[in-house]
Amino acid sequence: MYSQLIYFVIVLFLFGFQPPGKAVPVSYADASYILVAFLAFAFYCQASFQRIEKQASRGMLLSAVSQTYHITLTRFHILSIAWIFFYIYVFNIKAFLHFIPGFDTLATVSGLTGIFIYMIHMCIIWHYSYSSYKIVHSTRVGRAEFIRANLSFSTVLLIPWLIISIVTDLFLFLKVPVMSSELGQTAVVSLALVVFVLFGPWLMVRLWHCEPLPHNEVLEELEKFCDQQGFRVGGFLLWPLFGGEMLTAGVVGILPRVRYILITSGLLKILELDELKAVVAHEMGHVRKKHLLLFVALFILFMLLIYNVSDLLLLLVLSNRTVLHWTLNPEVGPYLSSFLESVPPLVLMVLFFRFVFGFFLRNSERQADIYALQTLGTPLTLVSSFEKIASHSGKVIDLPNWHHYSLRQRIDFIFAASGNPRLIRKHDRKLYGASLAFLLVFCAIFLTGMGATKSRIAVNWRAEIQLGLLEREISEHPENPELLGAYGGLLYEKGRYSEAESVLNAALSMAPENAGILNNLAWLYATTPEPYRNPSEALELAEKAAGINPEAHVLDTLAEAYYINEMYAEAVEAIDQAIAKGGPEKSHYIKQKEKFELALRGRI
Repeated sequence: MYSQLIYFVIVLFLFGFQPPGKAVPVSYADASYILVAFLAFAFYCQASFQRIEKQASRGMLLSAVSQTYHITLTRFHILSIAWIFFYIYVFNIKAFLHFIPGFDTLATVSGLTGIFIYMIHMCIIWHYSYSSYKIVHSTRVGRAEFIRANLSFSTVLLIPWLIISIVTDLFLFLKVPVMSSELGQTAVVSLALVVFVLFGPWLMVRLWHCEPLPHNEVLEELEKFCDQQGFRVGGFLLWPLFGGEMLTAGVVGILPRVRYILITSGLLKILELDELKAVVAHEMGHVRKKHLLLFVALFILFMLLIYNVSDLLLLLVLSNRTVLHWTLNPEVGPYLSSFLESVPPLVLMVLFFRFVFGFFLRNSERQADIYALQTLGTPLTLVSSFEKIASHSGKVIDLPNWHHYSLRQRIDFIFAASGNPRLIRKHDRKLYGASLAFLLVFCAIFLTGMGATKSRIAVNWRAEIQLGLLEREISEHPENPELLGAYGGLLYEKGRYSEAESVLNAALSMAPENAGILNNLAWLYATTPEPYRNPSEALELAEKAAGINPEAHVLDTLAEAYYINEMYAEAVEAIDQAIAKGGPEKSHYIKQKEKFELALRGRI
């Protein structure tokens, strides 16, 4: 389930970041490339799973067949993501999808389109993997039911995203003020996610077509067991995964009235009552130890981290002049830009889920095992349930798993912990300590990122990008004085004073009455060190600029020019006019006035 969630997130991320591309008429030649790539995926998938069937027919051990099957299945899930990436960035598949209403304007529509393309590939995987699945699990479920069950289980996982996406699109359409910033959008997504976690399970169990367990002795004993532990649930439900044959259980929900324990009929058939109680105690442990809240908190903090650092990473990449020039190429620039914008957070996402989130998942499962051990007072029933699940699931006791320890590892730990309470305390300290460490690292990175966005390094990166953009524009329009004026101003900010003076003088010779160029050159002469400082020239240029266009920033330059010429009363008068006009730099003007008044009092 967790792997499927990550795959969905990646697909949605790719379709969300890549621009729609220019609308093009459907070309049979271009479309044929996409079709060939899709058929190659299907043929490779068919050949790979047929190889497993041949190995099984030649007498390969069931445990080896099972492990090969699961590894191959994971490989094709990852390959399907790679194929989606290929469709988007090589064949520009989104350029063929403009006919879909709302595709270019609504994230929900473009996301659903991406998911639909991805699910076609998943259906191919399920179709060809069915025969291998049948060998491993000895299933009576037919191929069509197998595919339908996978679709049902997987698509329900999309419900949180669908609700959040619809709410986000609606807020953006209505121009709700909170959606005007990425941070505001992140807050809305986080709030919607929390609401779904609290109340969504009611919807999920209905979409999965879960039904109450039959009212019999087993149900009565399980309810009695929960009552004894003071654990309230909304009900015990049959989880009809793959016709109920899958051997698993789960708990969904935090609030007692909409909290359900799900058990497949296959698990009910193979486990004794005491073993079922052990499984229920394990699921109870997830709730008692607040694991779902931990996972939601980790996800929200990660979204904030992505919001915080992704722009900085993009700035770092684009500050390289070669990369920037590539992105300015009209043919490949839009796609390269989206690639550079999406890849860093995508890599961070994969690393986070695989290693950080995976660590917390594995150790939360182990903590739930410990809770079951402590509740039952014996390791035997929980261990015997694991052994039966492994035996009836294709002898998967040693199957590796990124989000669960293998069943053998879990069994070994349960036996070790049953005779060593210190091991239990050590594991609790490990999990809680890791949670605290993650929070501290998050705070450190977040605060550093917040500061870095306004740091001199980030300012220099932005200036490099702006310089690159202007250089390209100037190469195409060398006689444009406005471009030269802006370029000279950026050169000044970078401390390249000689180049800035030369460029600004060249711009001024083209447009001697341009207030912006006059102002930039006046500021350069007023604020740079020797030998570039020229007080008299600064004052002459500033007065001329203010006479043409007396905006606040121009009056600020005039005040600075008066100041360096020791005309302090005139400087105060000019800066008062700038303050009266206001604007985003008003606080700067007020500080300037304090400096000028201090100089004036010193003279008096």
